[in-house]
Amino acid sequence: MKDRYLFLLGGHSFQAEANRQFLEQAGGSHARIALCIMNRPGWEDYVPLFQQMWTEAGMTQNVRVIVPDEDGNLDMGHAEQVLSWATGIFIGGGNTEKYHHYFATGPFKELLIDRYENGVPIAGNSAGALILPETCLISPLDNEQGIMMFKQGVGLFSNVLISVHYTEWDDQSNLLLGMKTGKVRHGIGIDEQACAVFINGQLASSLGESVYTVTYEDFDEDRYTIVKKTS
Repeated sequence: MKDRYLFLLGGHSFQAEANRQFLEQAGGSHARIALCIMNRPGWEDYVPLFQQMWTEAGMTQNVRVIVPDEDGNLDMGHAEQVLSWATGIFIGGGNTEKYHHYFATGPFKELLIDRYENGVPIAGNSAGALILPETCLISPLDNEQGIMMFKQGVGLFSNVLISVHYTEWDDQSNLLLGMKTGKVRHGIGIDEQACAVFINGQLASSLGESVYTVTYEDFDEDRYTIVKKTS
């Protein structure tokens, strides 16, 4: 069985080494990438930037985009066609609640799981990273209500909570509170210029700046350990 790869980027989509490794797992020069993003002003301007980055890394195919239309509808027929064609899937960043709504629920979620189980590597930046585990933790700093949210994620790995923009947002206390509230012993904080690489559901390496592994030894006594990992 082919190893299953996830690339969780902490806030900056255009990390050279993370994207090089993602593209390599997706087939290198033969890679076919599906880019899943939100419909917001200027979204079209980002597509050539992704295309250029992956082309410079050796890709010869054009990126295909999955994006809701102006009315907020997602064409599932198109999505299924593109995901079936793709050898790599990249989920962008933005409003985490919207990314969760469109890409971590219903038929789209099932398509993602199927592609992942069949060895298609998936990369997610910021919101795109947060929706991939079993539990999607949304920081109070990441929504208009300013509250902590727990949502059912895609479920590509479990028993770990993820925090993005970790150092930049000073999000450690929110990750710890989320872990304590949900009784989840393992957490990972990812800085904006960092990427956590998972292989077969387990953290395998870190790229770029810092990735922090957080382990709760005792919830009642509030005892935990934080280890900083750099590439």
